Amino acid sequence: MASRPRTILGIDSSTGACSVALCRESELLAVRREEMTRGQSERLAPMAGEVFEEAGLDFGDLDGVAVSRGPGSFTGVRIGLAFAKGLGQALSVPVLGITGFDAVARAAQASGAAAGKHLAVILESRRAELFFQLYGANGAAMGGPGALPPEALGEKLASLTGDCPIVLAGDAAEKVAAQLGDVCERSPATVPDAAEVAAIGLFLMETGGECAPEPLYLRAPDVTRPRSA
Repeated sequence: MASRPRTILGIDSSTGACSVALCRESELLAVRREEMTRGQSERLAPMAGEVFEEAGLDFGDLDGVAVSRGPGSFTGVRIGLAFAKGLGQALSVPVLGITGFDAVARAAQASGAAAGKHLAVILESRRAELFFQLYGANGAAMGGPGALPPEALGEKLASLTGDCPIVLAGDAAEKVAAQLGDVCERSPATVPDAAEVAAIGLFLMETGGECAPEPLYLRAPDVTRPRSA
């Protein structure tokens, strides 16, 4: 007997936006996206309720939850992870952590722009260094993620253009594109989106893959010591 289609809720609150998406297999049932730099903790639950209502489903229909685990806003990442873990625990369903890099990369690869080419996903850090992850022409990640100043990252990417064209994606790609000139191409994919997070989560569920819902931090939090009296 064929198994029933799996349903998953995707969540992203790692950047200056908040999104939730409800997917069943390859079908996007409902999605909500809102630009916001704060207030995710108040909006996530209502947005999730809205996508279930639109799809005509209940939270009990979920088979899993996928959530963006960063990099990005420390507060936004923690809010998304806490909501996803709480939902997973309440419903006794698995919770999968997806990097923002993989979510943006999937969008770029799905468009066909990165086919047969290197892909660099470059995300804004709001600091001097940019977050980045490289992917090979086969779509697989090349090494781990990192953080570099734009000039150093441009030099690193320039060294890859000799054997294969390179495509840039992400909301900080423009900060590096000028250094590479006509040896690079741009993808319209910019920030992580819950629909891509959900799609990757479904793939992991179907293939038996796992990814712990733990935050991906590539720099220390912005904290200062209290002034002494």
